[in-house]
Amino acid sequence: MEIIPNVHRIPLITANVYLIIEEDGLTLIDSAMQSSVKKILSYIRSCNQDPTQLKYILLTHADIDHGGGAKALKVHTGAKVCASKIAAGALAEGKSSRELRVGRIGKLVFSFMHRVFSSSMIMDVDEVLSPGQTLPILGGIEVIDTQGHTPGHISFYAKETGLLFAGDSLITRTGKINLNISPAITWDREKTIASTRRQAELKPKAVCSGHGPVVFEPEVEFPY
Repeated sequence: MEIIPNVHRIPLITANVYLIIEEDGLTLIDSAMQSSVKKILSYIRSCNQDPTQLKYILLTHADIDHGGGAKALKVHTGAKVCASKIAAGALAEGKSSRELRVGRIGKLVFSFMHRVFSSSMIMDVDEVLSPGQTLPILGGIEVIDTQGHTPGHISFYAKETGLLFAGDSLITRTGKINLNISPAITWDREKTIASTRRQAELKPKAVCSGHGPVVFEPEVEFPY
């Protein structure tokens, strides 16, 4: 699905992945799970693009549904994987950057998933990103500190186009922007709220979240 010319949302079962097409190469924001890699590569080809032109994979955080496919995508394309310092540390160990607050059954499920998928996640990132840094993508994408859902969570804001790639710092499953503060998956509720306010101050023209459709103005209304 094309959001604006040359910027696509790849809607997958586990999470959204975003593709940016530029003359000097391609960029992905998040990578979904390893099981989605073939679909991502197929989507790139459907846009008449060569996956080997993928230059960057920018990760918002290290949860398996967002960073689980990065290692395999790098193998297939040679792309540079970029993440925050905390997310990079988690990926080096093949795990999320925080434990989920779930019950006994939930812990058993996630423990099983970790054993099954951790080996496919373990990797060293190529570049550690810092809040305030600007990347040479879409006329300049700024790295935004949006910790809360996880420690070290980052978003990417392209001022020239007004696109905010928010990962799981925001959620849009209802077609509107909602706080992502479910206790089971939230590392720090107050930091999540602060990150939501920080992103609202950017006044984006569209919010591209990790789960749910893209929300365009005038529907871009933040809960804080």
